[in-house]
Amino acid sequence: MLTLWLWLGFAWAEDVVDLPVKEDAPAPVVLSEAEIWATLSPQDVLAEAVARRRVGDYVSAQRRLDHLTERAVLLPEAAYHRAILAEVQEDISSAEAGYRKVMETWPASPVAPDAAFRRAYCLEDLGEHRAALVAIKQLQRDGAWDEFDARTMALQRGIVEIRGGMKRRGIRRILKALDTVDPGNDQKWIRAKARLALIRVQVETARGIQLVGSKKAARRLKQRSSLMGAAEAQAIALFRLDEPEFALEALLLLGDAHMDLYQAMVEYPPPRSIPADFHAGYRAKVRTKSAILIVKAHTRYEEGVRLAARTQWQGKVTKVLKERRDATAPEAQGD
Repeated sequence: MLTLWLWLGFAWAEDVVDLPVKEDAPAPVVLSEAEIWATLSPQDVLAEAVARRRVGDYVSAQRRLDHLTERAVLLPEAAYHRAILAEVQEDISSAEAGYRKVMETWPASPVAPDAAFRRAYCLEDLGEHRAALVAIKQLQRDGAWDEFDARTMALQRGIVEIRGGMKRRGIRRILKALDTVDPGNDQKWIRAKARLALIRVQVETARGIQLVGSKKAARRLKQRSSLMGAAEAQAIALFRLDEPEFALEALLLLGDAHMDLYQAMVEYPPPRSIPADFHAGYRAKVRTKSAILIVKAHTRYEEGVRLAARTQWQGKVTKVLKERRDATAPEAQGD
């Protein structure tokens, strides 16, 4: 048996040695990014850029937009999405300039109206409230807009009004426009941004309701809880729009709102009817009963982290959500 195994081993070795070696085999071809993109249509490269930006991969998105510019194709679209890229990275000045360039250089392009809408929002972010409102009003006066564009401008105007301090007017305008929006249209970003504006104003209003006065505290707590419930309802509608950037911000706002309410509860002074000797016990009881708010906040942060992972979103909000999720975890609370 041993002789047989030795013979098989030698036979295998001889077979290997006798195999011909192809010294002239061609080396594998490695294409650069630009060469790969050159094989794609400009529309496909643009779609990839948008997809990369939507998940927070800004560097890859920028490279693809640069490639389109170098090829001198889809220039209005590339410039428009370059401005969006600056906006989501909070470089609002560059974004505003980019949108203005699209409007001035390619006024007849399909993206010019959207550039005008987004520019107005950038003006608002820059603190130029009056200029933002003037820009929206000018858009509404210019030309004959179809029903779809009119609703889009109404939503943008409502956002600007809220951020400019005209909250009631802005809220009414947004709610009216949302009530008539066609769910099948593709302008989800402006609807998501409008929903987020409502969530933000509801959360801020809730935060401003101070739990003071032994008789008023309960009523104020009910008002605050009602506003937070309304914000949650808006968030549910926002999530259905499949716009991660705004959904993640909404979850962060909701989580923070619950933590703000928790702080307000534990900081509320004991009623005068409770003797000073029992204050420590009273505060401990309040912390225990209010701990559910930390759980709710943690749930919102956790939902945000999961959404970021599912959509591969790499923006700044993801880091904040992770930090606050960890800070509100049961083990972090000593439970």
